[in-house]
Amino acid sequence: MHRDKKSGAYFFRYKLPVALAQRLGKVSMYLSLRTKDYHEAKTSALLLNYHLEMSRKKPIAQQFNPDDARELLKIDLKNGIFEADTPEELKEGLKVLELMRIAGAPDHIEQVGVLPTPYVAQAVAQVQPKRSSPKYSVVVEEYFKDAQLALKPSTLYKQQQSFKLFAKRHNDLSFSEYGKDEIKSFKSHLLAGEKTGHTVNQYLSHLKSLFEYAIGHDYYFGENPVDGLMVKGAKKVVTPREQFHHSELKEIYKWENYEWLVYNKPDYFWGPLICLFSGLRIEEATSLSIRNIKENDGVPFFNIQDAKTRSGVRMVPIHSTLIRLGLLDYIEEVGKAGHEKLFWYLVDGHNGTKKNLSRRFSLHLKRLKLKENSNCFHSLRHTVITRLAAQGVNNSTIYLLTGHISSDDAKNAHFEYLHDLPMLALQRAVEKLDFGNIIDLSGYDYKPSLQNVLKHQAPKSKPTVQINRRKA
Repeated sequence: MHRDKKSGAYFFRYKLPVALAQRLGKVSMYLSLRTKDYHEAKTSALLLNYHLEMSRKKPIAQQFNPDDARELLKIDLKNGIFEADTPEELKEGLKVLELMRIAGAPDHIEQVGVLPTPYVAQAVAQVQPKRSSPKYSVVVEEYFKDAQLALKPSTLYKQQQSFKLFAKRHNDLSFSEYGKDEIKSFKSHLLAGEKTGHTVNQYLSHLKSLFEYAIGHDYYFGENPVDGLMVKGAKKVVTPREQFHHSELKEIYKWENYEWLVYNKPDYFWGPLICLFSGLRIEEATSLSIRNIKENDGVPFFNIQDAKTRSGVRMVPIHSTLIRLGLLDYIEEVGKAGHEKLFWYLVDGHNGTKKNLSRRFSLHLKRLKLKENSNCFHSLRHTVITRLAAQGVNNSTIYLLTGHISSDDAKNAHFEYLHDLPMLALQRAVEKLDFGNIIDLSGYDYKPSLQNVLKHQAPKSKPTVQINRRKA
């Protein structure tokens, strides 16, 4: 079975025996299956093959008269195609098929012609009812009903953009009408728009998930058309990030500067502090819930569960500096107000809860004339990991605290055998993050920012949310 690249229609090809090929002057003959649908074409091909095998007799090529065949079946020797419009012609055609054997399809048929074969099509329809699929837009809508139960809003948003772009280029067709050619065209369009290989692969991976869903729900018949079309060797282009040096940290956290950053928002106040004294990612900090604050061996800690990677699920002791600044008191007040999240007022949009803090922090750096292409909020995490290493904390402990592992360490098999360390051991490592001789936190006060947000919030009727204590 072969799909013509120009018309998209499927053809059934028969390779002639040598003796017969010499008489006809043609190596192969083709029968149009009169469909662009893979499943229908496959069914037609199986039906024809069945008739061939059931009626096969020992071929006698010498007794075959090409003139008779041309008259009976209207053989188009130029294009290697025959017609069979009546039961009688189909019967005679099967006699010709007895002299043929099935072989692989060529790379391309230059001329395919237009040959009506209503009898064959009718016979196929009686054996296998035509299978249809809903419109692309309907499948996408159903896909998101399932996906929203498992994927983050940021991931859903990216997929929505991919699906919209594909529909804009290839219209809202019946889902089964899309094939590899449409995916290849979409890929070429993206590459022509100067998208990086990594970005193109993101679009294609989203489509692959959609087609997998469609195949599983019997909306698409055949193999996933995205398979084999990823840009080979494409890697994410990552701008190397720098840590913050002592002089930069001093300016960033100087209260007269930091007060502008805070802007009466608790996430602006606590976010950069939590990340500096723990190594948490920005999204991990801004999405913290009160249920993520637990205690073990008398040590309060962040219980990170909603992480980017498996290694990101971890326990991080709360630094004594954060406790001294009133983080546990803040959490208690938020719970008394009936809120479950530390920063309950943040909207978990397609960029997560981190968007506003990330932008505000970048403006803070620009305002202090510290902004470089190589630094951003994530540089705080680089600072923490570098400082822990400088203080002699071993790689295994850094890995458990930050969920980060270098490419070299990833090759070390012992990390697969590493289990949770005692909380007191983790606490000793976290306390190595001592910035007392660099930044002055004496003027810090979280209360104005909390009071500012609470007074603009409607009273909650929920009961007080308690910190969940966990014993060893």
